[in-house]
Amino acid sequence: MNPHPPPTSRNGPHRYDLRVYYEDTDAGGVVYHANYLRFAERARTEAMRDLGVAHARLIDEFGRIFVVRRVKLDYLRPARLDDELVILTSLVASGGASVTLCQRIRHSEDGPDLAVLDIQLACIGMNDSRPARIPPEWREAMGLMDGA
Repeated sequence: MNPHPPPTSRNGPHRYDLRVYYEDTDAGGVVYHANYLRFAERARTEAMRDLGVAHARLIDEFGRIFVVRRVKLDYLRPARLDDELVILTSLVASGGASVTLCQRIRHSEDGPDLAVLDIQLACIGMNDSRPARIPPEWREAMGLMDGA
């Protein structure tokens, strides 16, 4: 019996839902700008877990991790206290040791973007911090998040 669940059969962007809490906002009840990065990180982690390739396995089995190499974040509309948000994560490009993702933060899956993040992740060895090839299982799983 395989101890690891198979990747999800859903193709397209991964969906992650969250609610904005008081701790996420500034004095005016608007989400503090740096928290969009935290929301996106959480969504990426859950996407990998839902695809059956959790980060802990990448560390334990291959001694590799993903690190943020570059991020571009466009703030388009504010999110506020108690808002229910949807984060859609999709694969844009994949290389031997890196991937580029687009993450869209919205009130609903079909709603207008509140923020858009373009993120490049690098896969590196934990011991030497040098670029390392993304294992095939991770590459295949991330390929299921194609499309925007």
